[in-house]
Amino acid sequence: SHEKGGMEIPKIFRGIKEKVPDVKLVVAGTGPTENELKEALPETIFLGWVDHNDLPGIYSSADILILPSKFDTFSCVVLEALSCGLPVIAYNTKGPKDIIQDGINGYLVNSNSEFIQKITRYFSDEKLQKMLRENTLIRAKDYDKGKIISSFLQPLGLTNDIHQAG
Repeated sequence: SHEKGGMEIPKIFRGIKEKVPDVKLVVAGTGPTENELKEALPETIFLGWVDHNDLPGIYSSADILILPSKFDTFSCVVLEALSCGLPVIAYNTKGPKDIIQDGINGYLVNSNSEFIQKITRYFSDEKLQKMLRENTLIRAKDYDKGKIISSFLQPLGLTNDIHQAG
């Protein structure tokens, strides 16, 4: 949708394509700007609606996730991508900035030109790609549900009771 930054993608992708000519774009999902995107990006692969169970395979086969939304809350898509070893580049806004560690497991940017610059750099440096991918898996572990529940229960003195009962 427009509010999720969907129409930012054509400008970003064209800028990347100038510097990385063989780059491919795959869009998963549907929404109100889908037809506009298809018109603006005819060379793009559009997967349409994707079953949640199929997402790990898609994330695992991609090189980087572009999240152009300037209005995200928690951003489950960022966690899903990180847990599959996929670095994420997103605007430096609430949600993504709470999860992504800039330059460590992805990138936080403030403009389309920064999207282009960071992604171009990413594709030109295999060591950087490897490092970011490894760090995504480390960061994803910070969001393990057992770890989160324990952090809430421990101050109440309930952690040991819960673990003993389980």
